[in-house]
Formats: sequence, structure tokens, C-alpha cells
Amino acid sequence: MKQMRAGLSAAGYVKHEAWVLPENRSLLKQMEKQLRQPIKAGSIMSENYMSAGNNWNIDRLFTALQALEEVASKDITLSLVQGSESSIKLEMNDFGGLPIYIAVVGDQIIVDTVLVDIESITDVRTFNEAVLRSRELFPLSSIGIESMPNGQTVYNMFGALSSDSSLTNVVTEVKTLVDNVHRASEAFEHFFK
Repeated sequence: MKQMRAGLSAAGYVKHEAWVLPENRSLLKQMEKQLRQPIKAGSIMSENYMSAGNNWNIDRLFTALQALEEVASKDITLSLVQGSESSIKLEMNDFGGLPIYIAVVGDQIIVDTVLVDIESITDVRTFNEAVLRSRELFPLSSIGIESMPNGQTVYNMFGALSSDSSLTNVVTEVKTLVDNVHRASEAFEHFFK
């Protein structure tokens, strides 16, 4: 529960206590879910917009992300990357243009970014050990090694969630990843050249 509250707080949500009649509890829960959604054209997008059985595909997810206030205000630059498997690129302009990529792969949504290339690490063995011991430092995110199409080997930070997740959960995953990249950069900076 503590981690969930911290995650919601990190995603920009605020806690507000409300007192209601017992028969209105379920209505309040439904309204709370609606109020976590981005607002589009003056109306609240319901959590039910994406529910079990309605998996995101890359085009629908791209359209939904375009409605975010952060995209409208240019805090995030959004683009669709075409290729053998299309993906969405989010440039986090408040974080120096940090690129975050989203892919829908079967029943999963993968959200990832490059943390650092292997050539920029002073001591790879010690860095690998530090990364393997960092599991609890970066909630909802993992660090892996990947070979890029150009042959470069990089450490990437990523998270995964179900492709039938709500838009709120996808946005929370993105925001959490950005925060975790920032924390990882600080935690591991003594390993970087």
C-alpha cells in the first residue's frame, strides 16, 4: 500500500479524503477512477475506456496519448515510429528531450529507454553487480542489456504492463520510468565516464 501511494504521488496525484453515505461508496470509487484520467475536450475519459478484453494497439494508444495535457502543452513531444513493429516515441522535453519508447507486443505494453551505453561504463563487472542489487531502488522498472540495430550495446531501463491496462496505468508507467531513469543516473553516476 505504501509503494502504491508513493507511485501515485510520484505520478502527480494528490490524496483527498471524502466522507460519503455507505451506499455511495461504489459511486465515489468510480468517480475517483474517472478523475485519474486525462481530460479531453472538456469531458473525463472513463477508466472503462480500456477494460479487460479491449487490448490497446499502437494506433489507439497513440491517439489516446495525444489527448494528454502534457502533449498539448508541449511538455511531451509525441511521434509514431514506423518499422517492422511500430512504436510510440515520447520526448520528455522537461527532462532534456529524454526519449521514451512504447511498444505493444502481444498482451504486453513495453515502455523503455536507454539508460547508458556500455562504452560509457568505467567498470562493467562492478556496474552489473550494482544493477543486480538495485531492484528495490526503482519501483515498476527493470534494467537490462540490449544490442541495438547499429551493433551498440546499451543498458536500457524498462517497465511492462498488460495491453488491456487503463490509460492511467500506461501514463503512470511512463512517469515512473522517467523518474527512475533520473534516480538511476544519480545512483550510478560514479560508474559513468
